Amino acid sequence: MSTLTSASPIPRQPARTAPLAPPAPRQRSVRGLAAMLLAAMVAALVVAADRVISTWADGHLLLAWMVLWAVVFAALALFADVARGLAQRVMRGLDNWSRTLAQARAEARLWEMARSNPRLMRELQLARQRQTGSFDDALAPLGIEPVAAVRPATGWNGFLERLSAARSRQLGLYYI
Repeated sequence: MSTLTSASPIPRQPARTAPLAPPAPRQRSVRGLAAMLLAAMVAALVVAADRVISTWADGHLLLAWMVLWAVVFAALALFADVARGLAQRVMRGLDNWSRTLAQARAEARLWEMARSNPRLMRELQLARQRQTGSFDDALAPLGIEPVAAVRPATGWNGFLERLSAARSRQLGLYYI
C-alpha cells in the first residue's frame, strides 16, 4: 500500500466559506474589568462619604455635594491604576486556569484514545518509561560511570560557598 495514493480514513470536510470572526482584543476585556472594579471602589467610597456627610449636612447641602464630588474624583484618580492592575492579574489568573483545564481535557481525550488503540497505549507507556528513567541509565551502555550529584548548600553556607567561588575566579584579576 502506497502512502501517496492511499485513501485517508478521515473523511474530508468542505472548506468553510465564511471566515471566522477575529477574536476580541485582550486589552478591551481588561479595560472593561478595570472599569467595573473602579466603579465598585468609587461607589463604596461614595456611600461611606455620604454616611459621614449626612450627619452634618443639614444646612450645608451645597458644601456636602461639593465634598461628595471631590471624593468621587479623588477616588477615580487614586484607584485607576489599582483597578487596572487588579483586572490584569484576574485576567491572567483566569487565562492560566482555562489553559490548565484545556490541558487536562486534552490529556483525558488522549488517554481515552489510548485505551482503545494498543499502539498508542504502547507509545505512551514508552514515553512514561523514558521520562522516569534517569540519565545514569542512559550512560550505562556506554560504560560511563555516573557522577554522584552534589546538593548545593543553602542558607549561610551556600552564600559562603558562592562568595569563595567568586573570589577564586577573580583571583587573577588582582595581579597584573
